[in-house]
Amino acid sequence: MVGSQYFVGDDANQNDKVPAYWVTNLHTSYQVNKEVQVFGLITNLFNQRYYTYGTYFELDGVAKATSFAFTDPRTVTPAQPFAVYGGFRMRL
Repeated sequence: MVGSQYFVGDDANQNDKVPAYWVTNLHTSYQVNKEVQVFGLITNLFNQRYYTYGTYFELDGVAKATSFAFTDPRTVTPAQPFAVYGGFRMRL
């Protein structure tokens, strides 16, 4: 669990915060023998949609580069969605 945080660049802390979030990850492994291990990893088990970071950017430079008019200078970094990984390790 991570608490809410102010956007980077909001030095006066006057604007909305990046919301708090929680995430569940699972990891397991099984040692088959001395040389072989099988493992599995699940990230974001409940597929929570959250942001890990927030900041501001200058709208002036973007308006010159695109034809789309941005009105909100906030930008956020979305977290990784649900994912499953598995594999094995072998020592030779």
